[in-house]
Amino acid sequence: MNWLSGLLGSILVRRKSKSNESNIIEYPTSWRIVPILGILVFVIILLLPIFLPEFINQDSVFFFVFFFVSIIIVFSYFTVYLFIWKVEVSDSYFLFSRAFRKQQKIAYDNIEMRDVSSGYRFYIDNKHILSISFYQDNYRLLDKAIRSYQKLNKIKTKKEITNILKPIQGLWFLPFASLIIVFIPTIGIYLDEGLSKGFYISLPFHLITIFIFLFMANWKIVFKDGIITKTTIIGDKKAYEVQYVTYVVSQRFMNPDDTTLYYKGKKIAFIMGNVNNRSELLEYIDHFNKFERSLEVDD
Repeated sequence: MNWLSGLLGSILVRRKSKSNESNIIEYPTSWRIVPILGILVFVIILLLPIFLPEFINQDSVFFFVFFFVSIIIVFSYFTVYLFIWKVEVSDSYFLFSRAFRKQQKIAYDNIEMRDVSSGYRFYIDNKHILSISFYQDNYRLLDKAIRSYQKLNKIKTKKEITNILKPIQGLWFLPFASLIIVFIPTIGIYLDEGLSKGFYISLPFHLITIFIFLFMANWKIVFKDGIITKTTIIGDKKAYEVQYVTYVVSQRFMNPDDTTLYYKGKKIAFIMGNVNNRSELLEYIDHFNKFERSLEVDD
């Protein structure tokens, strides 16, 4: 859920990380107010049919209640997530607490750290175990503790780099949330009113949901042997020679490291700044092109 911290930090709370004497990394207390306020607002809206019966058509009460209860459940999940998520840093291990999961005790011995634009990511055997955003207080604490422990015990971790870029997995939340909040109520509207105005208004949201689902399921970029292969949202694969690929890094959405790839000057892909292995891809492009240029000079 590191994408959540970046989203909240960029849109709602542009703040700098604070450091204190605590050994705990957690989300700022002020962030917890946002989903709590959301719950209060939608609970009030949900109660309107009781105190103001004329507010809504009584035949549509079920779908009205279902819609807003679904939103309240989503906000409740975010509230629990922000309250429970916590990292307690010790000398040789850390305790990781998350919503609806058992607390984990993870030793520092085999952890690989990656410093990325959104903060730090931590891996064991190339499996992502944890991300810490620079919007969180004490966000440098775990990285420093692991480096200090590994240096003291002369532990060297090999950086395992995969050559595949895929969408942030946390974004799977979006199509499933849309399914609950938009799709199911639309069925109710259709059964109750047929092809009404409300039904047609919902259609653009369904198209967006389908796009996000296809994007999450199919989109990826693989770089290997001087070739970059992009798989589109419809599963179509296109290969590009790295020597003709360039890139521009600039903020397009919420991250200053959002990246656009070009092939012979033509745009071929957009990569969000906090996608895993984005920096490795850019290093690969730079290294490969530098190598190709050196061969041309030698010739």
